Amino acid sequence: MKKIVITFFLLLLTTNLVSQWKYPEAENIKNDVVITYDVVYERELSDKLKKHPYYKKEIIVAFNKGKILEKSISNRFDYQMSTLLDYDKEKGYSCVVTSTKNAIVSSFGKPKKEVQLKVGETKEILGFPCQVYTTKIKGKTVEILTTKKIGLRFVKNFNAQGFLLKYTSINKYLGPFTVTAKNIIYTKLPSDTYSLKGFTIKTLTEQKEYLESRKVRSNEVKQSAIDKLGELSPKYSVRSIQGNKFKSKDLIGKVVVLNFWFTTCPPCKKELPHLNKLKEKFKGKDVVFIAIALDDEYKIDTFLKRNPFYYDIVEDGRWIAEKFDVKSYPSNIIIDQKGSFQFYKIGYKSDITASMEYQINKLLKK
Repeated sequence: MKKIVITFFLLLLTTNLVSQWKYPEAENIKNDVVITYDVVYERELSDKLKKHPYYKKEIIVAFNKGKILEKSISNRFDYQMSTLLDYDKEKGYSCVVTSTKNAIVSSFGKPKKEVQLKVGETKEILGFPCQVYTTKIKGKTVEILTTKKIGLRFVKNFNAQGFLLKYTSINKYLGPFTVTAKNIIYTKLPSDTYSLKGFTIKTLTEQKEYLESRKVRSNEVKQSAIDKLGELSPKYSVRSIQGNKFKSKDLIGKVVVLNFWFTTCPPCKKELPHLNKLKEKFKGKDVVFIAIALDDEYKIDTFLKRNPFYYDIVEDGRWIAEKFDVKSYPSNIIIDQKGSFQFYKIGYKSDITASMEYQINKLLKK
C-alpha cells in the first residue's frame, strides 16, 4: 500500500510539473501551427532605427505539441534572432545567426513580469477566447491577451497562463511596441524546422566566460597591431583575380593599402562602399589598393555580382593573413613608401575610411 501511495504521489508531481507548461488541449495539436503577429511601435521610427538588430517587422511563431519556434522578421539579413522552446525537456534556446550560429540554453523558469487577471472579462483573437490581463509598461497600463485553447503555455516574461496572442513590450533603443496575432495556419512543416543542427550551444555562464575571453583576446590583438607600427612589413608576392601581379619589393615608393576580408563577414561587407569611395579619391596617385580574401575565386565572383569591390582582389589569401598576423576581420593596413606599417586597424568602424584617408594624405605629402 505504501509503495502504491508513493508511486501515485510521484505521478501527481510529474503531472503538475508538465501542466505548468502544457494543458490538456495540447493533445489536439496534430501537426504544426503557424501564427503570424503584427508589430506596431508606439513612436515613428527612422529608417536608421529600422535597421537596428532588435527591430521587428513581424513575428512568426511555429509550434507542434512539443516545441515552439519564435522568429523575428527584420530588415537585417546579416543578423537573425529566434527562440526555440522544448516543452518535453523544459529548455529554452536563444538563437542568434550572424556569420556563425550560436544558442544560449536555459531551463524554463517562473516568468518575472507580474500581471493582473481581469476576472470574468474575455476577448477574442483569431477565433480563440482570450483571458485578459493587465500590466504596466513605463507606468502605462496595457492589456495582455492569452488563450488556453491552444494547449501550450507561451507567455515570454509575463507571469500569466495560456498562449500569448497580444502583448505590449519595450525595447530600450526602439521604445514600446505592441504585438498582435493576425493570422493562423495549420500545416505540416519540414522535419528540421525545430532543429539546432549547426548551432554552438552554450549555457549563460559559458557564454559570459567566452565573451570575457574574447574581450581579453581582442585587447591583445589591438596591442599587437599597435606594436607593429613602424616595423617593416613581411615580403609577399601575389596575383589578383583581375590579373595584376604585386611584389612587395616592386611597391617600394608607393603607399600600399591592404584590406583583409571574407565574403560571409557582415562588417566586411558593410565597409565595402566606403572602401570603394576611398579608392576613387586616390585615383591616379601613387597608392595601391589590394584586398586579401580568404575565399576561393568562384565564391568571390558570385559575391561581387551583388557587392562591387574596386580593390585588386587576391583569392585564398589565408597564408598572407598569417604573414601579416591578421586574426580578426575586417582588418585594414597601410604601408608607407619604405615598406613600413603606418596604419593597422582591426574591425569595422563608421569612421575607418576617414582615418585611412588622413593617413594616406599624410604619407603622400612626405
